[in-house]
Amino acid sequence: MAAACFAVLAAGGARAQSPVADAAPARGPIEGWLHDVGLAPQQVGAVALPLDGAQALVAYDAELPLNPASTIKLVTTYAGLSLLGPDYRWRTEARLRGVLREGVLHGDLVLRGGGDPKLVIEDLTEFIARMRAAGLDEIDGDLVLDDAIFDSGPRSVDDFDGEPSQPYNVRPFGALMNFKSTRIVVRPAGRHAQIAFDPALADVAVDNRVRLVGGPCRFGASSLQVRDGVRRGGPRVSVSGSYSRACGEQGLFAAMLDHRQFVHALFKAAWQAAGGRWSGRTRIERGASTGEPWLVWVSPRTLADVVHDINKFSNNVMTRQLMLQVAAEAGTHPATSAAARRVIGDWLDAQGLRFRGLLLDNGSGLSRDSRASAAQLAQLLRHAAAGPLADLVRDSLPVVGVDGTMKARLAGEPIAGRAWIKTGSLEGVRSIAGYVQAASGRRYSVAMIVNGPAAAASRALQDEFLRWVYANG
Repeated sequence: MAAACFAVLAAGGARAQSPVADAAPARGPIEGWLHDVGLAPQQVGAVALPLDGAQALVAYDAELPLNPASTIKLVTTYAGLSLLGPDYRWRTEARLRGVLREGVLHGDLVLRGGGDPKLVIEDLTEFIARMRAAGLDEIDGDLVLDDAIFDSGPRSVDDFDGEPSQPYNVRPFGALMNFKSTRIVVRPAGRHAQIAFDPALADVAVDNRVRLVGGPCRFGASSLQVRDGVRRGGPRVSVSGSYSRACGEQGLFAAMLDHRQFVHALFKAAWQAAGGRWSGRTRIERGASTGEPWLVWVSPRTLADVVHDINKFSNNVMTRQLMLQVAAEAGTHPATSAAARRVIGDWLDAQGLRFRGLLLDNGSGLSRDSRASAAQLAQLLRHAAAGPLADLVRDSLPVVGVDGTMKARLAGEPIAGRAWIKTGSLEGVRSIAGYVQAASGRRYSVAMIVNGPAAAASRALQDEFLRWVYANG
């Protein structure tokens, strides 16, 4: 779809001043809504900006810096698209450190991670098929991972909320594969439950502590607990909890192991499934990639595809990988979050979007330190709507009542299909930001951020805000 379909020349869209700084816009009915749901002042910021550059339709504490949760992804993805280009693709390189003779590599296979945020099992399977077609049957050495492109720092968000098995907690890695996650498939079989991994993982023991119970399907896969560790010299995954026989076969996605262990398990299972032979180890060796690559895997997905996945489904590790990629392409080696924040901050300034107080942190919103105002998010979106990426940015957002994280919200109402909204959620935080095409046909960038103990109950407030903009805009 051509960008001109949605782009509106937003007068002043790139200006430095606040979009609500001129005449004070109407506060609308927001104050009354806050009282109804038990929210206090200084806990909510909201604004609706016409894309034609006119004064805000409604604004309530729009300049208040708050924790935006995942709506901060809009900054990371828009900056990434602008700086790298929507057709950007990731590369993963394979090198032979040794001699390949009669199908046997007498040495190590080196994989240089290019930071690909979505190198999934299907990609790895095809890459391995190309290696096999190129004559590699057996690796008589180790798998060496060169992850030098990124330095994600000493702090890990794996334990952000005490749930390290949740895929949203996976931290960045230069050679990330399959989101460091697999689907744990549970199947009742007689008196016991069978456990399998999809995709398969080699050299990983399973500690099956699942207890089958009778009655209706009350305890499904989502009620199980997953933990990992190393016992007797190898990685082991423990799956425990009650599971109802009546649920039949179910599965849950879980992050597990560290990056080295996971890549070893995933690669070895896929390599053996392709008929390859290998009994070595996997190790991380920064700088191991020298000379020309033997084979190169180029992602079948563009950055535009990746941004679509990030914003529709709020994927944290993909966002963090993208943010680091921005720094890597700007010349920082290894790329760090601090360097990425500087690059994105400089880009915002160059656009005239001088957002004082904006704290991007890791760029994904999985942070207690991130800060943004509703006005900043709405102004960013208005800027995007005035440029060549307008339709791409809009179409990456969940469509109200149709798909993504907004699929079940406002479905069947007049606004369904006429609003594109990114959501955000943390404990004590709920946020929305995106676009509304009002009943009048006029278009708006909107944002509402709620912080505080009552944030979890603010979904109705957010929905009412979107309805109001649609009806009154």
